[in-house]
Amino acid sequence: MRAPSPRRRRAAPLLGAAAAALLLTACSSTQVNVPWLHFSVAGPEATPEPSAEALATPPADRSTPDAGAPTIEQFIPVAESFVAEHRGHAFKTPVQVTLLDDAAFRRKLLGDTGGGTAIADASKELKALHLIAQGVDLNSASDDLLGAGVSGFYDPKAKALYVRGVSATPYVRQVLVHELTHALQDQYFSIDRPNLDKADDEQAAAFQAVVEGDAVRIEDEYHAAMSASEQDEADREEQSQAGGIPGSVPPVLIEMLTFPYIAGPRFVDALDHAGGNPEVDQAFLHPPVSSEQILDVNAYLAGRQPRTVPVPHADGTPFDHGVNGEFGLILLFEAAGDTPNQARSAADLWGGDEYVAWNHGSGACVRMAVIADRAADQADLDSALGDYAHSVGASFTASRGGAPSVLTACG
Repeated sequence: MRAPSPRRRRAAPLLGAAAAALLLTACSSTQVNVPWLHFSVAGPEATPEPSAEALATPPADRSTPDAGAPTIEQFIPVAESFVAEHRGHAFKTPVQVTLLDDAAFRRKLLGDTGGGTAIADASKELKALHLIAQGVDLNSASDDLLGAGVSGFYDPKAKALYVRGVSATPYVRQVLVHELTHALQDQYFSIDRPNLDKADDEQAAAFQAVVEGDAVRIEDEYHAAMSASEQDEADREEQSQAGGIPGSVPPVLIEMLTFPYIAGPRFVDALDHAGGNPEVDQAFLHPPVSSEQILDVNAYLAGRQPRTVPVPHADGTPFDHGVNGEFGLILLFEAAGDTPNQARSAADLWGGDEYVAWNHGSGACVRMAVIADRAADQADLDSALGDYAHSVGASFTASRGGAPSVLTACG
């Protein structure tokens, strides 16, 4: 998937996605076989106005070869050289790259991503928390979003890279740089980590933010090295693709899927500024463990760990439990009507949580036990949680005697 680069991040809302297992289950089930994607999230609020010259020229057609563009065979060694130089590591082995037309790319991307039980459970949880409407088909919405927004992906199991488009336009070249960065990461650090995926916490999502943040960093450096006309062409092509995302896709799903490409680059840029590529390498060797650490690099550098919270009692047979996380709270507070800045400020008080979900009639209930990072912050966190509970008709019990606060939402 693809994140906004610095030229877009200035105006982007705080999204986030080192989301907790609860809020990322819907995404992970569609990424089991293609976890490292290049996702276009450019939009009118996040992308600068194109120049008059750019507006007068339609974006390149990637469905047929462009005689004026380099062939993919010509560009791959150029891209590999750029990635190796800017990432500080040489490729150990060549990378298999395949360009596919739109139809073939969609088949490759979505062919093996059936939702199954995981996405069905996530759908019930998101509806219980009132983050998506009752009538939303989450599996279909995820496919719509991925099918329209994904430009390329690297498959770490097959060690192969796939890109939407058969002509090496400026945007396709940019995507290739992003995905080749994933291939290089994989050769040195192994980015397929099933043990993280099995954990009932935020480790997998936090690691994904590192992986994507690093790839966005190198992609941005390539974009900056292109000529002004190539930058315009790449931006227009990206904008055109982002405009194909159906309006029926729930905004919260876009927020969850784009978190690694918004917050990840900020995290990685901070490490890069502090110590360059060696410091970034350390984040692959010793990854962050929570969305809190992604959102606040100082929490990562200080080794601040989430506080341990017992799994709350379920009023039925549980079908899921895990950690919601700081980013998960941002989504809840935004759903209650907070602005992104208000939601971020309140969620920043998070210290730890656990949730449990069980079936309830035709839907489900989610009970979440939440504690602040400091005892002095618990009252303010409880106020934000209480406002959310009131807005969606959930029940809420504030913290007493240092115990976690408890929120129960059904739907």
